[in-house]
Amino acid sequence: MAAAAASAEAAAITRRLASCNAGARERAVRHLLADFLPASAPHLSATDLLKLWKGLFFCFWHADKPLYQADLASRLAAAVSAAATPAVAADFLAAYLATIRREWSAIDVHRLDKFYLLNRRFLHHAFLFLGARSFAPDVTAQIVSVISEKAVLPEADNATGRGLGYHVADVFLDEILPVLPVSLKSMELLLAPFFTVLEKSTDRVLVSKVRSSLFERFLESGSQLLEMTRKGEEMEKGSVEEKLGKVGLLFGFSKRFLDIGASAKTVQGNRKVVFGLRDAFVKLEKGLELSGVKISEPEFQGTQVPMVAVVENGMDLDEAKVEKKRKKKKAKKAALVEGGEEEEVKALKQEKKVKKDKNKKEKKEKKKKNKVEDSDGGDSSEQSIDATSEDQQMGDATDAITFDEALMSNLQKQFEKAAAEAGMPVTPVTAKVAKKRKRSKSSDRSSEVSGGGVGSQGNVPAQDGDKSGKKVRFSMKSNLVWNPPTPLPPQCLRLPPSATPRGSALKSGVRPGPIKESSTPVKKAKAKAKSAKKLLKKSPSSAVKRLRKLQTFSA
Repeated sequence: MAAAAASAEAAAITRRLASCNAGARERAVRHLLADFLPASAPHLSATDLLKLWKGLFFCFWHADKPLYQADLASRLAAAVSAAATPAVAADFLAAYLATIRREWSAIDVHRLDKFYLLNRRFLHHAFLFLGARSFAPDVTAQIVSVISEKAVLPEADNATGRGLGYHVADVFLDEILPVLPVSLKSMELLLAPFFTVLEKSTDRVLVSKVRSSLFERFLESGSQLLEMTRKGEEMEKGSVEEKLGKVGLLFGFSKRFLDIGASAKTVQGNRKVVFGLRDAFVKLEKGLELSGVKISEPEFQGTQVPMVAVVENGMDLDEAKVEKKRKKKKAKKAALVEGGEEEEVKALKQEKKVKKDKNKKEKKEKKKKNKVEDSDGGDSSEQSIDATSEDQQMGDATDAITFDEALMSNLQKQFEKAAAEAGMPVTPVTAKVAKKRKRSKSSDRSSEVSGGGVGSQGNVPAQDGDKSGKKVRFSMKSNLVWNPPTPLPPQCLRLPPSATPRGSALKSGVRPGPIKESSTPVKKAKAKAKSAKKLLKKSPSSAVKRLRKLQTFSA
């Protein structure tokens, strides 16, 4: 009865885990990890666990944002390290690895990284579970067999799921490092799947991954540790070189590789790799013997293993620190209030308010000034825009001169002095104030723009009452001619042709270019269709004439 109820509840939880609603998925995960698994895990069968992991896979598939992904991966993997018995932990880990291997080909590039993270978390918590049991041989063999059968060397070898085995080989040492050091016997049990890979696997990629990611790292760390001890330098306790170097020097890899290479079951293509590793470790072990240095064997210390930093409530460690600082500030304020310093706190708050009000007033005044400047349109605004645009083109936009009334009066005085010295008559200039124009009058605006060109007409101010009745139509096609520059540039220099206006758009003071008049094309008259009678009156052909002659002769 308990098993049937557990399987029914597992099916219901699976449906909620695969929900499209993030809140429903989160509630299902909490219920699964906090209530359901601790109570009903022993009553679940392998198929029930696979169903649960089908839902968990899609729950993790839908997880967005890196912080939440890391949090969810740590919580799911913690179910392995928090298992009550080794059998429950092994079953949960086996269901996870079987599901990931089955769905591995469906994981796209964008989601692959978060599943790599999930895989790392599960390996780490599996080793934490072994560390909590002091790496007991039976428990270690049970967990390692699950990793070997479901990830590294599965019975049903599918080419689509081999990436899981490659990743396990890559990250195996990285995830076991927090648990090290362990005894050499425990290390032999942990490395057993990878020895079988070198012996029986026909996958060359997996063999090269095992060689480079595991055994060559033991070799490099062992050589570094040996050099440091020869020189008399002290190695940092708990460093990677110390943990892996001791295993590389004292495990006896050369003898183990020799046995694998000499075995009749070993794949022929792997013997070269095996014997290469054996030769490298022989040199390392001989160097240890000749140096006379004694290195103690590693043993499991049974200390508290550092846990992975779990992200709680979607917050990273940096955000947690910021929150702690905020709480400290609040506590200080509360202490000031309790200590009788309420007046100082109020004064600080008032100063902040005054500063905010000043900033708001300054912003409003700036906006009003900008609006006033924009409303002062007309010729002056257009002239200032043209001046600034010219300055920007010349690169002197920052040093633009502002023509004020004082500057204009000074320039006028200087001009009068220079004219008096030269004996030229000086006439006082009375400048008219430009009135605001109505933008709706497009004809007046176009006439003013055309009057601002090169020539005498642009300098004469137009009267208010004059309105020209003639409308000028200007088209680029009929009013532009090619004016070659004088002298002509060299052929190697390619310049665009210069165009000058002609006709009604020609301004006084502009020299007209060579006008090339094109002959107007004459329209060809369409040929009229001839009537049927005229077509019949045509002269007969030569063949018809011969036939007629023959007919006359025969008659």
